[in-house]
Amino acid sequence: MNLANIKLDKQKKILIAIICVIIVYVDTTYILKAHQAGLKSTDAKILKLKNDLLNLDRDAANMRAAKAKQSLGIQEGNVKSTKIISENQISGLLQDISNQANKFDIKIDQIRPSRQDQDAKSAVASDKVSVLLINLDLICDYHSLGKFINSLENYLVYMAVSELKISNQLADYMKQKVNLVLKTYVAK
Repeated sequence: MNLANIKLDKQKKILIAIICVIIVYVDTTYILKAHQAGLKSTDAKILKLKNDLLNLDRDAANMRAAKAKQSLGIQEGNVKSTKIISENQISGLLQDISNQANKFDIKIDQIRPSRQDQDAKSAVASDKVSVLLINLDLICDYHSLGKFINSLENYLVYMAVSELKISNQLADYMKQKVNLVLKTYVAK
């Protein structure tokens, strides 16, 4: 055994140990930090996706509940019967029509209820019910008119549009003058 070779082997061992320490230092300082930053961003993405999935599940459940409620409402709507008012309830019906018009920002110039003349045949067949026409002179825009007519036709008391005339106004081109005739039945 040569002592010079043993000393040289110790220097090699120290050099190898220093190189290993440098490799571990570079690995922990640069490479592992990059991996940890990547894991943190991946964790944030995973957390966001989990939240989105929970929101999607909740929204899907809400949508299914709304569809079920809507289909139940449609079934109830098909079963729902419209009622016919008596003669002493006409003023209340006219007030309800006025309230609906106010709800949709429709100006009513005039409301005129009138009885429709019946033929002799129909008078014999319907002794207990008579036709009531409600003439409305309105000032409104198209969208409000559509919503108003829809609300009247879906009202508990039977009403249907008998006539509808729309004409322009010179003063305000966004509003139209509407003559609307509603048809309903009144019990005698």
